[in-house]
Amino acid sequence: MPVVSYGPPRCQQWQAVQPFIKNCLERVAQEHTPQIASLNFAIPSLDPLVTLAHLHHRQQCHLYLERSVSGEAIAAFGHTLTYQSMGSGRFADAHRYIEQWLQRIHSFQSQDGLTDSGVPGPGARFFCTFSFFPQAAGDPIDFPAARVVLPQWQIWRQGSHCVLTLNVLLTLETTPQAVLDQLENRLRVLQNLTEHYPASYASPPPLPYHFSPRRPSGLAKHQFKAAVERALSHIEGRHIQKIVLAHALDWVREAAFQPYPSLAQLRQRYPDCFVFAVGNGKGKTFMGASPERLLSISQRWLVTDALAGSAPRGRNPQEDRQLALGLLHSPKEQGEHRLVVNFLAQRLGSLGLQPAYPTRPRLLRLSNIQHLHTPIRALLSGQTHPLQLVEALHPTPAVAGVPTRTACEQISTYEQFDRGLYAAPLGWIGANGDKRVVEISVMAI
Repeated sequence: MPVVSYGPPRCQQWQAVQPFIKNCLERVAQEHTPQIASLNFAIPSLDPLVTLAHLHHRQQCHLYLERSVSGEAIAAFGHTLTYQSMGSGRFADAHRYIEQWLQRIHSFQSQDGLTDSGVPGPGARFFCTFSFFPQAAGDPIDFPAARVVLPQWQIWRQGSHCVLTLNVLLTLETTPQAVLDQLENRLRVLQNLTEHYPASYASPPPLPYHFSPRRPSGLAKHQFKAAVERALSHIEGRHIQKIVLAHALDWVREAAFQPYPSLAQLRQRYPDCFVFAVGNGKGKTFMGASPERLLSISQRWLVTDALAGSAPRGRNPQEDRQLALGLLHSPKEQGEHRLVVNFLAQRLGSLGLQPAYPTRPRLLRLSNIQHLHTPIRALLSGQTHPLQLVEALHPTPAVAGVPTRTACEQISTYEQFDRGLYAAPLGWIGANGDKRVVEISVMAI
């Protein structure tokens, strides 16, 4: 993907956008194929969550991902490109779709769009969501089995550094002025936000949200209990080693639901977790917070987390230490953790990789729970695509069971709801070569 970097003063950088767009449009005419112009500009520091709260609406697809302890957050809106797929080939389909467009993305990077360390901002990102099962049991229009979105625009923040990325589809009918008008309009909107919510402004405290639980019926309770008993009988009969069953609980409120207050609460309560939200543009939002990272890739190094075996946090330091020691020395929790480590190592090895990891797990302590944690690293070859890895690793024993196929068959049989995006991969792949996919699963509380 071509990257153009400009170093003159800002007014000259603005003027340089015009010849950049003109060159891109000439490429459209020469190749007779649409192209993408990805325009990146530094903007005054702005909280992406504040942007989401004030600029999203229910009939526009939006995405949000943040991990407070890393200082990184991103909010994305609309779609310049979108693709859906289902079935066993959904990961390969998404891979092909992204690769065919990567060759047609042209990035304009302003000099002030560089981070403090002198590297470019994230640029265009393809956001990917996948359902737990390859065939979505619910309405595929809501959240399909596989979806890839290149947003119209996004706000990315790393510490105090903030970058606007505008992704524009260029066709034979596109004019340079139309692109400049889009950019100017977006910058004007964000300028209004920064005036009302300057860098020194602390984002408003989480709003009180009052929900009423819709308690499961007696039949639902009985069905879940029966499913657990059947799963235990399968384990005792040595037909399966582990199965992860879930059940759904509905919560309702009288006023219309807004994602922002809940996201603000999640990031405040779980700063070590990935806080996320996906809006489908049809009034439905999937959101949550998870400590789990299925994989991340940087400088050809892959990192994945084995996270299994859990204990609560103590009410005081002494109790907390006793619970931690119990977790570290529990044969049951250690055995559960080894299942995940062995699974990840075996799957990576089957792709020709050489995973490296410590022989004993460490503790990952969150605000309300502590897990056994083993980070696993592997050096990638240039031929390995992130979505090949996602397909190989999903679902892990932490969210499905062992062996995988049998566990998934049992889940399909006994669970009384469609998992949809629950416990499934969600994340992004960067068009600038920085690639990351983050698994989202619900914490055991």
